[in-house]
Amino acid sequence: MTYKSQTVSAIVITENNATTLEKALSSLHWVDDLVVFDRGSTDGTLTIARGFTEKVYFHPSRNLTMVRRDALSTGSCDWLLLVEPDEWVEEMLRHEIDGVLLNTPANLNGYTLPRQLRFQSQWLSAPVGEEPNRLLRLVRKNHWEVGEDWAATLKVGGDVGKLDRPMGYAPYKTVEELFNEINGQSTLSAYRHLETHGVSSKDQGTFGLMVKTKLAAWREFIFKGGIFKGITGQTLAMANTVEVFLKYAKIRALTKK
Repeated sequence: MTYKSQTVSAIVITENNATTLEKALSSLHWVDDLVVFDRGSTDGTLTIARGFTEKVYFHPSRNLTMVRRDALSTGSCDWLLLVEPDEWVEEMLRHEIDGVLLNTPANLNGYTLPRQLRFQSQWLSAPVGEEPNRLLRLVRKNHWEVGEDWAATLKVGGDVGKLDRPMGYAPYKTVEELFNEINGQSTLSAYRHLETHGVSSKDQGTFGLMVKTKLAAWREFIFKGGIFKGITGQTLAMANTVEVFLKYAKIRALTKK
């Protein structure tokens, strides 16, 4: 028997996630309320979502902040758990959530949790001495807000606690998918850099481009230990290095006179 003093709504925002969505939704069988907001999928995502919940809605906006606000507002339970369609809740994380919600202080309105990357059947842990990738994902109803930044960051007023068990995360299955993602992310990063910092002569020279790329390689392979994590870890380290190179190469191309 499961003892729960407070209820949980899980919120999932989708767009052409047919390859990962079933794993994500299957891991949420324990929640009291499951809501899916779709942004116009054409690949079977909606069919999968409707197999798990009747609460499947279409949201026409391309503004992620607006979509997240509307999706979270639909959650009807005491707590809202935001899950991406390429993530899943491991069983131990589920039990930890059940446990902390039995005795959560009134002034605590959210919990962060670590997210652990899985690529080609291998878990990639954070470097020794470094905090894992930690995100605010579990928030008390009516005490949250979504930022206007490009990532539509979830925030809460009041205190925030920490969960220890990680959420699984597998955004790509193949090397091809990984580098396609890196190419797209580098374009977005280039435009965001220009929006924030404007055009700078430092970003237009070949020397600066090579220095930034070499520093990225040092960080990924040595400081973060990618060289010691087998072929999978080395592939991810190389991808992250290439993303830095592409970002500044695209900035240079966009601003070159």
